[in-house]
Amino acid sequence: MTNELTILVVDDEPKVGELLKKIIEKKVKYSDKLVVTTVTSVSEAINFVNNDKPDLVFLDIHMPEENGFDFLKQIKDKSFEVVFTTAYEQYAIEAINEYNCLKYLLKPIDVEDVQSVFDKYKEKEGYQEYYKIIKHNLKRHLLKMDDIILCKAADNYCEIYAENTKFLVSKTLRAIESKIKHSNFVRVNRSYLVNMNYVKYIEKDTNRVFFKEELIDNPECHDIEIIVAATMIRELNKWNL
Repeated sequence: MTNELTILVVDDEPKVGELLKKIIEKKVKYSDKLVVTTVTSVSEAINFVNNDKPDLVFLDIHMPEENGFDFLKQIKDKSFEVVFTTAYEQYAIEAINEYNCLKYLLKPIDVEDVQSVFDKYKEKEGYQEYYKIIKHNLKRHLLKMDDIILCKAADNYCEIYAENTKFLVSKTLRAIESKIKHSNFVRVNRSYLVNMNYVKYIEKDTNRVFFKEELIDNPECHDIEIIVAATMIRELNKWNL
């Protein structure tokens, strides 16, 4: 199953937003499918963020009523990367220093500018803080990477175990592994991807994984028996378990 990157374009000029959407969808080279939505106001943008959990937001700064900075001030947990798009250079220092944006693009924006955004986003993927889950009802949920305990293969689906909850998602474990590019997660065998921060030790005689029960509130994890593949033992030695 193809991975998707959800992108929101916020610009009060519909033609500008649609042009940027066209560049992203037709010209940008990226490994994942790029799904782009455009809105023309801060209120629409807030509604989209709350319901669809974008990965990347292209945000115009100078807009009537509420500007791009006003939008960010109303977001409690910013789990997406921000790219400011504006015709005004004077906002650059505030945008970069206060809002830690991924990029600051001056209009008119060309294909090379947009491609540079996705190149930089790709570089940062390995340091992701959140993982986005799309459930069967199409509602999106965000999980902090640190809260994910393990992922278990279930045919063409995958079970994701986290603190106090479990999600069944319609992706293979291989697809999940390709998106969770985090050094703490290790594919210990064909069926399990494990967050090593939760592992207490690996039993030498059996290669069985034992978790730090004091850190795990999800009782379902306590009953799972995971045996590390022999080919992975050397890889796990670096964890000194």
